[in-house]
Amino acid sequence: REAVSLGGGRPRPSAAGGRADRVSPSSEWCRSARCPPAERAAAAFALVGAPSGAMAKRDEVETALEALFAAYDLDESGELSRDEFVKIEMRLAFESGEVYKMDSGAARMTLTDKDLNGSLDYEEFRCRFLTNYTEMGMSREEIIEHVHKQVKLALLERARMGPRFHAGIRQVLRQIFFLFDTSGDGNLSPEEWISAQKAVAIEVSDDFDEGWIDEAAFAAADTDGNGVLDLTEFMEASFSMFEGVKKRTDTILVTLQRVVKVLEAQQGQGRKETPLVQVYVQAEPPEFQPPHLSWQDEGTEENPDKNMGKWKKAGEVCLPLNLATADDVASLIRLMLKMSSETWISIFFCGPPRPDGGPRAVTLLRGERAGEGNTLAFLQYLGKPNADTRLFIKNVRKRPSKLTRQQRAFLEERDATLAKKTGQCWGLDWETQLVGDGFQLPPRPMIVKVGDTVVFEVPQSDENGEYKYSTNVFMDRTDVLSKPVDENIEPKKAKKSKKPAGEADPLIQLSFVALKEGTCVLFVDMGWEDQEEKLAATKKLAVPVAENSTARIGPIEVMVEKVQPGTKVEKGTFVWWNGEKWTNKKGPAKRKGKKKT
Repeated sequence: REAVSLGGGRPRPSAAGGRADRVSPSSEWCRSARCPPAERAAAAFALVGAPSGAMAKRDEVETALEALFAAYDLDESGELSRDEFVKIEMRLAFESGEVYKMDSGAARMTLTDKDLNGSLDYEEFRCRFLTNYTEMGMSREEIIEHVHKQVKLALLERARMGPRFHAGIRQVLRQIFFLFDTSGDGNLSPEEWISAQKAVAIEVSDDFDEGWIDEAAFAAADTDGNGVLDLTEFMEASFSMFEGVKKRTDTILVTLQRVVKVLEAQQGQGRKETPLVQVYVQAEPPEFQPPHLSWQDEGTEENPDKNMGKWKKAGEVCLPLNLATADDVASLIRLMLKMSSETWISIFFCGPPRPDGGPRAVTLLRGERAGEGNTLAFLQYLGKPNADTRLFIKNVRKRPSKLTRQQRAFLEERDATLAKKTGQCWGLDWETQLVGDGFQLPPRPMIVKVGDTVVFEVPQSDENGEYKYSTNVFMDRTDVLSKPVDENIEPKKAKKSKKPAGEADPLIQLSFVALKEGTCVLFVDMGWEDQEEKLAATKKLAVPVAENSTARIGPIEVMVEKVQPGTKVEKGTFVWWNGEKWTNKKGPAKRKGKKKT
């Protein structure tokens, strides 16, 4: 009888021409078959390449067949789809120089699929291979030799194949791409991507990582950096994600089909978006300025274009009306500006004219959760005929990925922390670090002793309490340095002068006590971005101030060492970083020549 060719090459008949004994399943295989597919594959691959002594511990035929099944099983789901089976065999046939017949390959698949469910489990795969090997009269040694060879060839071809393509999934992904592409230009723009994300996220959250279509995924998929995704980039990004989910192909297909239905329903309702919005960014590297200094050169009601040279137009975008939060809008803006998704930005717009006839209200876009803030009202406003369709982007800073926000210590925790202050205080004041060009941070690492205190001195308000500052602390750990403890500092009274002066605004010292040996990284963010609306209304500004209204002191790396016996400790002694060295006097070092950058 002519044997059925499997694995791209016909097995050699046994030298004796006889029939080999049929191999019966071992009890060890029965146990291994219940292992998770990925673990069984890893174990099988390891044993195939193991020395003969290790192979002898298990039935070598069973071990070799498990490894071959794992090599065919591209998605490690524990079963072989028709596409996987045919694709591997076709490539193996090509590698061995044979002509592969598609109809014949499909027939072999059907014959092997005993339960006719369109896929093969290991038992069906194993039985078919062993039946054909037995019909060819191959000995155990010949079977092992042939399967080992096929495993190596299959693994080599698998490495060359790249992403795990499935015909049905490829077809549905193409549908999804063209449904995303509402403009019909053959590319996905950032606004099309973000709009689709809002519609799709709920459908895929149970099966896929929602990161499949988030802001970071768009940036990663845009491999040529042209700001849009073509079909190839979209497909490659999708399959890269699928490789990490370890889902059965039928589950992936069903989920994607649900996505198609959602997008088709959305398309049937008509896509809704704002008119084109002009996006402006700061034209020059900005400085941080407190409120009383920031507005002096800005355009006002009388001369609205006075300081517009400090802004530059970066592009235009239509905002989908299904965006729900300020971060949804920020995601789209970051994509358009090709910013990292790990970036914080502030977005301002100029709202309707004021009732008193003054300039439009400069407004900060807010809303961390759907239904909160002013995001919905903002999108609706942009659709009105008299809307000012400009967005102003500022306060660009890196979002912390490894550091977490820390609350201040209060009550008993505060008292217990302050009781551990037994050494020197190392201070960084905000004016030295931030105002104007600012000064350099202390060298890393900054070395202190257990019982010492690191202090960040920041303002609480400006213009005699008219404008309030907010402060946030981010740290990677709180066992080396304590949580922040605040100590209010009364400002020194100004010297008597002929001109009356208002009282200085109070400062706050955020103290971090060194608790034990180790290293801690931290920074302090401070700002008044939520007070810009009030400043603009008071000073009748036409647009947001061009300088930054948020700033960051740090990050600094603090290394805590233990106090050596006999070391003299001066409790409470303050030294301040002046941008060049530690000194007893607070304030910046005198600059020599040009300003440092």
